[in-house]
Amino acid sequence: MTSSIPVIDPDAPTFRLGRIPGTSTRLPYIVRLPISGEGRIFLATRETWPRSSDAFCYQLPSWPDEAEIIEEVPIEACWRAGAAVHLVLRRRTNRRSLFVWTKKGGRTLVFWRSEASMRAARPGIRVPLAHAFGERLSIAVDMGERYPWRFAGRDAAIERRQLPVGDYALVRDDEIAAVVERKTAADFATAAVGGQLGLVLAELGQVRHAALVVEGRLSDVLKAADRVRPGWLLNVVAALQVEHPRVSWMFAETRRLAEEWAFRWLSAAARIDAPRALPLLERAIGEVPATYAGRPRLLDAVARRAILLREAEAGTIWTSRAAAARCGVTKATALADLAALVRERRLAVQGRGRSRSYLRIPS
Repeated sequence: MTSSIPVIDPDAPTFRLGRIPGTSTRLPYIVRLPISGEGRIFLATRETWPRSSDAFCYQLPSWPDEAEIIEEVPIEACWRAGAAVHLVLRRRTNRRSLFVWTKKGGRTLVFWRSEASMRAARPGIRVPLAHAFGERLSIAVDMGERYPWRFAGRDAAIERRQLPVGDYALVRDDEIAAVVERKTAADFATAAVGGQLGLVLAELGQVRHAALVVEGRLSDVLKAADRVRPGWLLNVVAALQVEHPRVSWMFAETRRLAEEWAFRWLSAAARIDAPRALPLLERAIGEVPATYAGRPRLLDAVARRAILLREAEAGTIWTSRAAAARCGVTKATALADLAALVRERRLAVQGRGRSRSYLRIPS
């Protein structure tokens, strides 16, 4: 599971609750939230803490001068995860709450939820399908998949492409936004024992949203491992999960269950990255949060070669090292891309060995 990680501020920030005296407003209380990595936000609300129902909030640009501080509590952690801000206070009761940004009729709304209010609401699990944003889910399937999932009966368009990492991906603007690596129990065991799985996870970790799904239970993996003690293999699996926290893991019991989970996971990734989701957060906090900014994305082969060719036509002379740095791939992958463009007679080779470079063929 991929999510934001709470960070405890060494300066021990505090949750501040204030009130504007002598006011008849429906939102008399003010709260201050110092969000890790973002700074402070200020909200006007009707309650000092949400009880059995959510408390509506209105975002303010700053702490009002006339507000009186009535409570200040040390914060364990305050962090953003998508359109929500999690708050954990350093006290025994009323410790955890959630602030959720949403949109209704063109307005940005903020709701303050406590554990009690969420239990009272008895929320179900809503599958975040891509069509909720008015678009059909388009899934790219790697050319190397011999017997790919077909997502039959699902509102999905399948496209076969050569993916640089993973087996199933969401591709937007020729960039991989989410990717799923699929393994059978036997394949997983072989890759974990042989060391290849660590390399795969490292590549997956470069993508904004990445997941590994196994068509089988963990016990099936242990049975499939040949001449390896189960305890040792469990150590390997645990170490890989800790070493690559940005990759979600799922052990599904059957091929069909793995396919169903992968579709829902890709749908969730499509939803959180949908064009309608980002402006909502920008309006709520004034900028795109760290959850969405600065995460590396991988270009697939088609997009990488288009970039190399376009910039070569603009006068760039490529080396394998420069091409690798430009596209965020290994030197071997960059060499393969440049060689493909040479075979297509789009680029020409100049020099030999370490001095080899690639440039546009003169027209």
